[in-house]
Amino acid sequence: MVELKTETKKNQNCEKEREDEKDLISALPDYVLVHIIHFVDTATAVQTSLLSKVWNNHWKSLTTLSFRRGDFKNQVNYNQFVHHVVSHRDTYIRLHRLDFEACVAPQELLNLFIPLLHYVAHLRIYLYHLSTKFVYYSIPIIFSSPSLTSFTLVFSNCIIFKLPQSLELPALKTLSLTNVSFTARDSDECAEPFSSCFLLNSLVLLGCSLSNPDKVLSISNPNLSRLTMKRYTEVKYKIVLSTPNLTHLAIRSWITLHEVSSTCDLALLEEANIEAFICVVPEDDIYSRPLLVYRH
Repeated sequence: MVELKTETKKNQNCEKEREDEKDLISALPDYVLVHIIHFVDTATAVQTSLLSKVWNNHWKSLTTLSFRRGDFKNQVNYNQFVHHVVSHRDTYIRLHRLDFEACVAPQELLNLFIPLLHYVAHLRIYLYHLSTKFVYYSIPIIFSSPSLTSFTLVFSNCIIFKLPQSLELPALKTLSLTNVSFTARDSDECAEPFSSCFLLNSLVLLGCSLSNPDKVLSISNPNLSRLTMKRYTEVKYKIVLSTPNLTHLAIRSWITLHEVSSTCDLALLEEANIEAFICVVPEDDIYSRPLLVYRH
């Protein structure tokens, strides 16, 4: 009987110790708990609300949100989760970084993010289309933000996004665009989208095109240091560089090469690599021919 009481007391002590250990974390100050959940992905951070009442609202103070479709079993679950997070987060706390994927049709999910975008500093958007047919798409997304410093915009292969004629992003330093179409005003010879991005240092253009190939794409920016371009179609157009501080240039074209010229002498250029990927008979025999490799 004595042994039984002793064993029972030991079990009670162990349970109390475990409870104490749980309380040690829950007893931490709120700002510490919020800091802890910043180290996990958004889905896990939201799940911490199930731990106890203490954790119930801390995820709502996250300044970084990341939504990946692959983390969910189906589109419905993903849409419901995104809607829950965006609808219940603390709107008084500015969002610093946003990374999300969305289907462009229907557009309801995408529209949820529009109110969050104005003060975001780091933004990555990946948009896909459920159909296999090509679509040309335009959305009122954040192209006039005073606070955006890095921006990655990716559209799936079935989407061509029509970019505004000018990007009003004065704080932007890094920009990567995939499958977008540049436009020029009817009265202008050139499309010149980057001239108002005064701090732009790095620019990556993948699969981009001109809505009117007879126009000229002018990449005009006094601060730009690194430029990378990759094209995958036979449609070519003229590119004019006005980038006096350019140090690194890489251009890859599939089948055809753009006509590239510069309005300045590129005196600071340290490395340039211009290549064309060419198909020869038989069709599956593809090789890369470097047209220009320059290293200073």
